[in-house]
Formats: sequence, C-alpha cells, structure tokens
Amino acid sequence: MRTREEASFRKICLWLVMGACFLLAGYLSFVSVLSIVVGVKSAPQPGFWMPILAGLACVFPVLWALVRVTKLLLSQMVEEDIVRI
Repeated sequence: MRTREEASFRKICLWLVMGACFLLAGYLSFVSVLSIVVGVKSAPQPGFWMPILAGLACVFPVLWALVRVTKLLLSQMVEEDIVRI
C-alpha cells in the first residue's frame, strides 16, 4: 500500500511529464509551422518545397505522438485514481 506522500509525489510527477510533453510538442509544432512559412515565402526560388515537406513531415508525427502519450498518461492516472474522467 502506498502512503499518501508517495501518491501525491507520483501525481505531481505525472502532471509534470504531461506538461513537458505538451511543451515539447508545442515547440516542435512551432518549428514545423515556421519551416512551412519559410517555404511558402520563398516560392519563386528552386527547391522551395523542401522546407514545406520537412515541416509537414514533422508536424503530423509530433501531434500523433502527443495524442498517444496523453492517452497513456491519462489512463495511468485513472488506473491509480489520481484523476477521475
């Protein structure tokens, strides 16, 4: 049986991990969108499609991974009765 302090520490750690995941996903999404904007603004130059392709290739896996990690952490929190959904 876990003590109350262990449960509250675990709760804080899970929320911090989820927050860190959202911050990382936000940063990577920002860089991806910035890459797409740079590609669109440099349309007359040859190879302008490369930053657009790189941005699109990064933004979708980042969002997919964020959804998967969030579901995993929330299910862990529900299982340990940290959060009620």
